Amino acid sequence: MLRRAVLVLSLVASLALLIAQLGAYLDFVLVSAPTPTTNGPQNSADLVFGLMAIAGGGLGFLLTTAAGILGLVVAATERRNSWVVAICVSGALVVVGLAVSAFVLLGLPRNPYHPFTPLLLLPLTTLALYLRLQQTPSISAGGS
Repeated sequence: MLRRAVLVLSLVASLALLIAQLGAYLDFVLVSAPTPTTNGPQNSADLVFGLMAIAGGGLGFLLTTAAGILGLVVAATERRNSWVVAICVSGALVVVGLAVSAFVLLGLPRNPYHPFTPLLLLPLTTLALYLRLQQTPSISAGGS
């Protein structure tokens, strides 16, 4: 049951973050840069791509957090200590990636990258955990 939830959360979080990245990229490529006289979205494409980036990023952030926590719970329940460490390291790298993107990407006037793109590392790690658990027998906390 929890394994399936890890799969679903990992896939949906990855999809949401990819949609956010796609929205940011399409906004950069297909929408002209704002001028001092423009206020708000310039056209419907600008609105759609902006909403893709915002909604995908927000949803991706929340689902990535949930996938990371659930991945830790499943890895600990299954007594997969190396996967607990891998998920923790992945989470630490995500935090570093978010800090770097905050200083680099957000300082630019326009860029084709979504600042939450580094979050993809965590759901991909929990997806790898799910795939590995499907290949190996369970080492659950039961009898001897």
